[in-house]
Amino acid sequence: MYSRKALAIVVFFCLPVSLSLACGPFFPWQLLSDRVATFKAAPANSFVFAAVRIASPPPDKLAAVESDDPDALAKAEAIGLTPEQVTILRQARTASTGDEAFQQGGALPPSVRLYTAGAIDFRRHEIGQAQQRFEAVLQLPESDRLRATWAAFMLGRIHALANDTNAASQAFELTRGLAIKGAPDPLGLAVASYGEEARLHLAQAKAYLLPKNVLPKERRDDCRREIAMAVRLYAEQAARGSASGVNSLRAVASFLMEPSNGVAEYDVLNASIDDPAVQKLIVAYKEPYFVIAGVTPPFAFDGGPTTKDPGQRDRIAWPDRVAALAYGAGDYGLARTLAEHVHSPLASWVKAKLALQDYDLRAAAAYYAEASRAFPAAEAKQVLDDDNRALLIGETGALALARGEYVEALRYLYPVADTYWGDVAYIAERVLTADELKRFVDRRVPPPSVPSTPDDQAAQGAIWQADKAARLRDLLARRLVREGRYDEALPYFHSPQDRNFSNPKVRDDVTSYARALGAAHGSWSRVNRARGWYQAAVLARQSGMEMMGYETDPDYFVNGGGLVGGYGQDNPGRCFVTDGELARFDASKPKVALRLHYRFIAVDEAIQAADLLPPRSQAFAAVLCQATGWMMSTAKIDGDKKAAQARVHQLYRRYLGEGAYVPWGKQFGQVCPEPDFDGAARLPRILFVRHARHFVGVHRWPLGVSAAGLVLAVIVAFAWWWRRRNV
Repeated sequence: MYSRKALAIVVFFCLPVSLSLACGPFFPWQLLSDRVATFKAAPANSFVFAAVRIASPPPDKLAAVESDDPDALAKAEAIGLTPEQVTILRQARTASTGDEAFQQGGALPPSVRLYTAGAIDFRRHEIGQAQQRFEAVLQLPESDRLRATWAAFMLGRIHALANDTNAASQAFELTRGLAIKGAPDPLGLAVASYGEEARLHLAQAKAYLLPKNVLPKERRDDCRREIAMAVRLYAEQAARGSASGVNSLRAVASFLMEPSNGVAEYDVLNASIDDPAVQKLIVAYKEPYFVIAGVTPPFAFDGGPTTKDPGQRDRIAWPDRVAALAYGAGDYGLARTLAEHVHSPLASWVKAKLALQDYDLRAAAAYYAEASRAFPAAEAKQVLDDDNRALLIGETGALALARGEYVEALRYLYPVADTYWGDVAYIAERVLTADELKRFVDRRVPPPSVPSTPDDQAAQGAIWQADKAARLRDLLARRLVREGRYDEALPYFHSPQDRNFSNPKVRDDVTSYARALGAAHGSWSRVNRARGWYQAAVLARQSGMEMMGYETDPDYFVNGGGLVGGYGQDNPGRCFVTDGELARFDASKPKVALRLHYRFIAVDEAIQAADLLPPRSQAFAAVLCQATGWMMSTAKIDGDKKAAQARVHQLYRRYLGEGAYVPWGKQFGQVCPEPDFDGAARLPRILFVRHARHFVGVHRWPLGVSAAGLVLAVIVAFAWWWRRRNV
């Protein structure tokens, strides 16, 4: 067994968790941004989770009732009464004395009549009379038990006021017994009685603390016993869903851990630390406090008896949690000793982290698997809260990635995608190939049911609220579009009824986009090819985010494109990263690695259209004008402003160098008409006729003489031919 001092310090130590949390609205926890910190961080449950589990699961069905409803008492009093009796009760409640209330309540059930009169006596500080009436309620037959638990609870309070701890404890215990046997308890007094009784023992413990710097030896056992009893009772109250019980446990832990308790530092804790309930409370209290604040205890670990003796280990309550705290404090030897002799998900988790300290990925994977297998059991729910269960699964996925098991990494992380979406998106978009992701989705991610969302503007486009299946399938669809696999992409886009996504017609847009590109490549007419390129450019500009946007960098579809960062990563680092992952990351980098890349694609497609148009046509100028406007708006957004501004200058210079004058040229990029492709198709013929007329006008006399000569030559030739024919 640890010495009391050693055990107190072991549970006291803890280092801050250094998981990477991106800053910003709706940004998730990410495990892969700093893998060393992820694997090193010690697990830590919340205080509330641990506090409600200090006591064993309750065998009864008692439940806390802690309502802020000001009418809760009136509603509870009306239970079991007729409307007429409720009216009489309300009148009796206004009586000036208990005797007057008793007289007015003649039509009430005896228990209600007696209790109401006793309550007024208690309010008037006529304690003796109130006690008699409450005791009389308990003497009534079982057929009239409407106020039995109420009366027993009030007797407990009366004895507590008289400092009769034993009698008060008996009354509070009777309150619980009556409620368990079925006596009405609409106010949850049975659960509240745990707290009332615990308060008596805590007050008695404090009474033993003399105004000196040490706790007298002859009082230590008494103080320990009272502290332990208070903790157990508060724990029973908390286990039945009482927030008051949880807050009381926090207050007791603070009292035990802080020097302000009136004696030498932690002397009270040393006096009571042997009790299992007190040990659990201290472990529960110190986990979240030091994990969040990173505070170091004001004393150093001074050793203590070894933990190799099984008898010593067996006397430690929650050894797996103590192992986690020891691991967090950097005492890996102690953590290993405790974890190796406990079978629980938390102990396996600690052993996995210890294996990672030695970079033994194979052993760590086995321990993670061992911890995960315990989840279906009820024991797992007692050891790890929801966040930690998700974290354990997420770390298992991160370890699979570190071992080069890329699809397996996504298999682990996808079930906790709502928590670690940034990591899921990184693997799906930058690590797996498109075919690997497609096979994964086909096997494991069926189309979700259509969510029901309010029909208002605020509810539309809330991507982070969408089902994780819809989000992953949509990510795959956009990736397939980027690779030109348009027909394959269509089934994976979100349902048009899913208004968490902003574009219900994205499938139609992709179909139109593919058709426009087909015309751009396959039409025999240059102008029709230009028309196809321009139609594709317009769709890419208007619906590019929904059709082909990256989930993370550089588009951040996950943020609606409005915020940069928070999801994924632009550099996976080197620690716990395989060469294969780095190669995959490099191979999947965006071909256009610019913010809102689809807008640059739209401009490139518009330039392809301009290349096929007559430079002097209205369509040529209009296409360049539209593309310039797209880049001007892009240059106003945080991101690659310089690249957008460079495109603006490039487009405008080309128009000035090649294009014809247009009336709207002074507002180029700001006021742009739609391109007139039909006019562009007619322009070569118009220009030919125009040039011919101009040529004739300029060379009229030479052309006239030439024409006359030609006619004369034809006549002479015909005459010669005719003569020869008739000779």
